[in-house]
Amino acid sequence: MHKLSARVGDNWLVLTQLRERTWHLQVWGDSPIEAEVTADDEAEAKKTAVAATEERFGVSPCRPLTIWNVAITRRWDSREHG
Repeated sequence: MHKLSARVGDNWLVLTQLRERTWHLQVWGDSPIEAEVTADDEAEAKKTAVAATEERFGVSPCRPLTIWNVAITRRWDSREHG
């Protein structure tokens, strides 16, 4: 499962690819929400997620490039490494 994260205003976005054209969007912040995004590719899914978050929370448009990171999908336990 492919997961990405980005910050928009005071919110964290987590975008998870479910199927080829379907993505699950979670917005973490003061008023967490979840939505489904349909897009032709990853770039369109990211753009749609940012635009929806800006509109929903009244956030002024982000700088031209929102920085997306690969989200960690497993917990790291330092006790496992000696």
